[in-house]
Amino acid sequence: MRNEMKQPAVILILSGWFGLITPMILTQQYVSAAGGSLTVSVREESDDQPLITRVVIKRAEDPNRRVVVRRTVPAGIGFVLDRSAELSLANGQYQFRMIRGPEYRIISGNFALERTSLDDHAVALPRMVNMLQEGWTSGDCCVPASPYSLPLRMASEDLHLAGVLGHMDAKPIAGRSDDEPPENVPSWIDERATHEHGLVFYRFGATPPMDANEPEPAKLGADSGIAALPVERLVKQGASDEVRIAVENPFAWQLPVWLASGQLDGFFLLGDWLRLDRRIVSITDGRGPQGVTTGGNKAIGRWAEQIYWNLLEAGFRIPPLAGSGDQANATPVGYNRLYVGEPSQDDASGKLDVRPVASQQQWWQAAWRGQSVATNGPLLRPRLGNEIPGHVFKATAGEVLQLQPELQLAVRDPVEYLEVIHNGKVHYSARLDEYAKAGGMIPPVMAKESGWVTMRVVTLYEDHFRAAMSAPWYIEFDGQPRVTTKAVDFFRQWLGDYEARLKRLPPQELQRHVPYVRAARNFWARKAQQVRPD
Repeated sequence: MRNEMKQPAVILILSGWFGLITPMILTQQYVSAAGGSLTVSVREESDDQPLITRVVIKRAEDPNRRVVVRRTVPAGIGFVLDRSAELSLANGQYQFRMIRGPEYRIISGNFALERTSLDDHAVALPRMVNMLQEGWTSGDCCVPASPYSLPLRMASEDLHLAGVLGHMDAKPIAGRSDDEPPENVPSWIDERATHEHGLVFYRFGATPPMDANEPEPAKLGADSGIAALPVERLVKQGASDEVRIAVENPFAWQLPVWLASGQLDGFFLLGDWLRLDRRIVSITDGRGPQGVTTGGNKAIGRWAEQIYWNLLEAGFRIPPLAGSGDQANATPVGYNRLYVGEPSQDDASGKLDVRPVASQQQWWQAAWRGQSVATNGPLLRPRLGNEIPGHVFKATAGEVLQLQPELQLAVRDPVEYLEVIHNGKVHYSARLDEYAKAGGMIPPVMAKESGWVTMRVVTLYEDHFRAAMSAPWYIEFDGQPRVTTKAVDFFRQWLGDYEARLKRLPPQELQRHVPYVRAARNFWARKAQQVRPD
C-alpha cells in the first residue's frame, strides 16, 4: 500500500475582517489492495472519531460511470459509507472521491483490486470550518420522500435538519438492525410539508399534514371532485397560524398572483434547478430568464436571484430558503442548504455573537425571520453593522446610517467575486486577492433611505450557478418600505404574460382564475402608487 500526495485543486479559507487567506490542498490517495476486497474506514482528522461520509467510485477506464456498491445506502451521487465498509468489487483500477458536505475537504484518489486479496485502509477527513461551532446550523428546506435512510444520508453530508415532503419509509438494509448514526449533533427530520404546483405548505401545529391532492370542500363543494387551484389553497391555508407557505418554484407563472395574496412566508433562492445529477439549462414550468443574458449553465440560477431582488425592491420582506426541491431525488440531500443562527450578546466584550439553535422549532423560526445564509458551496458568515441577516435598521429622514459589512468565508471552488448589494446595485465587488490586499476591509454602506442589503459570493464552478447569498438586512426610514417603479413593472409585465396564457383555457376553467387575477391587478396598481419619487 502507498499514499501519494497530489494537488488537483486549491481551497481558500478567508477570514473577512482579518483578510487572512490560507491555501489548503485536496488530498489524493492511492491504495493498492492485495486482493478483491477492500475494507475502508473513515474518521475525523482532528480527533480520530469515526465518520459517516458520501463516496463516489468509478472504474478508471470509464470515469463517466459510477460503481454501485452492494449493501450500502444510495446517496444520489454515490453511496453512504457508514464509518467503515467492505468493498467487494470486480478486479481492476478504480477512482474514488469522499465528500462530506461543504465543510470538509474533498478526498480523492485511486485504488486497485486484484484476485484473492484482502486489505484495510483508514481515511482521515479534514474539516475546513465547523459552522455549528460558530453558531450556524444547516438545513435542507425541501427533501423529496425516499426509501433510503435519511438519517444516514444527512449524517454523510453533515446536515442537521431536513424538511421532508411527506413521509420517509426507509427500506431495511441487509445485515443491519439500526440505521441511526450515533452522532451527538442535531439531526431533525420534519415530515410536515406538502408540495403543490410550485408551493410548499409547512404545517407546524398538532394536526396531521395536509393532503395536496384533496379537494377543497369550502371552495368547490364536497362532491365536486375538482382539485383546488394552488392560489385557492394558498389563500385558505395562509390564514392559519399553523401554516407557513413558501414558493418552491420561483419561475412559476402564478408568482405575481401568489405575491399579491400576501400569504407567502419564504422564497426558494436555491432549489432543484441547481443539482449535481444533471444540468438544467431551461425552464419548462414557468417564466424563463428575461433580458440580455438568457443562456448558459448559470442563467437559471442568476434568474432566480434577479427575481428575488425584484421582490425585495417591490417592498416584500420574504426570507430566502434553500433545499433539494421536489425534483431532485438524484442529488445528495443538503446540496442546496440554509444555515441559520441566533444572535446573542457577548457579556464580556459586548459584541454580537451567534449561537446554534436549540431545537427544530427554533431552526424554523430563525429561517422565517431571515437569520440565514443560502448556499450550495461557499460558507459565508456575514454581518452588517455588527448584526446578522434579518435585522431591521431603523432611522428617520435626514439621518445617515453608516453600516460596516464584515464577513468570513471558506470555499473549495475558485471564486469569481464577492459582492455587497445595496438596493439592487453593487456597493462593493472584488476578487478574493483584491479583498485580501485591502486587508479584508469593505467600504461602509451609507444609507439615507429605506432599502435592503445582501452579501454574496459567486464561484467559477462551470456546471451551474454555485454561490452563497445572505438573507437581507432591511433599512427602514420613518416606517416606510422601499418600492421602486422598475420592480413593480417587472411583476406587472409577468402578470400580463400570465393572463395571456390563461386566455387559452376553456371559458369555464378560465372563470376560476378571474377573481384572483383581478385582485392581483389591483394589488400591483396599489403598489405602483407606493413608489416614492427620487
